[in-house]
Amino acid sequence: MNICLVRCPSPFLIDERMFPPLGLMAVATGLKQAGHTVTIHDGALEDVPLGLPYYGFGPTAPEYPSALETLARIKRHNPTSRVVLGGPHATINWQACLNDPWDCVVAGDGERVSEGAFLGGPSLIIAEDANLDEYPIIDRSVLNIRSYHYQANGRPGTTMVSARGCPHACAFCCKNHDHVRMMSASRAIEEVRYLRYGLGYDVLAFPEDIFILNRTRTEDICAALKVFGIEWRCLVRSDLVVRRGRDFLRMMAESGCKAVGIGVESGSNQILQTINKGETAETIMQSIRMLRAEGIRTRGFFVIGLPGETLETLAETERFLEEARLDEIDAKIFQPYPGSPIWEHRERYDIQWNGQPMSSTFYKGKPGEYHGTISTSALTTQQIYDAWVHIERTYKK
Repeated sequence: MNICLVRCPSPFLIDERMFPPLGLMAVATGLKQAGHTVTIHDGALEDVPLGLPYYGFGPTAPEYPSALETLARIKRHNPTSRVVLGGPHATINWQACLNDPWDCVVAGDGERVSEGAFLGGPSLIIAEDANLDEYPIIDRSVLNIRSYHYQANGRPGTTMVSARGCPHACAFCCKNHDHVRMMSASRAIEEVRYLRYGLGYDVLAFPEDIFILNRTRTEDICAALKVFGIEWRCLVRSDLVVRRGRDFLRMMAESGCKAVGIGVESGSNQILQTINKGETAETIMQSIRMLRAEGIRTRGFFVIGLPGETLETLAETERFLEEARLDEIDAKIFQPYPGSPIWEHRERYDIQWNGQPMSSTFYKGKPGEYHGTISTSALTTQQIYDAWVHIERTYKK
């Protein structure tokens, strides 16, 4: 088969050429190994080549409307083209996606089942979870990897995902139904070796939800990262940072970890309890201090306008920011998405949102083009937007 996989642009991002689309690339790798010709179109959607027999899309929720528009254009040009939908939005919302004119919808991992989706058969394929060690290393040559320009300290880097899923159930998250699957340390190290010596990258970011979930696995990967001379970054969770302790953090730092990201969400314990975060502001603050003591820079991720947000909870978040002295912050206005408990059980939460089209309900956007859609009983949409602007201007470095 001659298959074109299409990356839907994310024009709401400040820089959408930062990280390559690893999900599409993983599917492309599996299809190539099965003997098919695969290209990834990662340019403008109006430039998608028409008339091919097979197409695949893997959009996120805010990208989905543009995928639908491109599907319609492909079908107008050649109604016999088979067009398959997979990816994050399809995995979480496959029931709704079946109402749209895709030839097949794939929920879950696409590495093994994509070939069958293109060959024909059912309109829905729900992939069974597999051991990540059984999947091939993603072939970074399926697109121009050098056109993506993530950097750290002026050095080019790239991304690698060694685990999927999260064991926690935060109410704002549409992924909390996932269980966790992790590559073995040996499999992860094999891919790191390929990125370091095969492609020459000595800067890596691990954007999986919680890199340090398994202590022994993390220690083994860190040992390899140190030997390979790689500078790296990851996402962590505060209660695990505190539990692992200073010696563990020192080991991370000595292996090349320069920075981590932490989902703080709010400085208000009331808000953290409402969203089922499973952490307190005090624990989060303790983790930040521990990381700072070991020389690891910390970026805190905050969400403004979570259910129950008030002027007082915003003030608590601001007091937290003043005390924490984070190296970086990333703040966004809360945007509910299908699949999250807040979306599915709206009546249980102090939150309202309007019917704004999904194409513009992105969770983070360019300054001046991003306004949010939600309100609480205490705060209007404009008040929440103003609070976000204030926090970004005051605390973002």
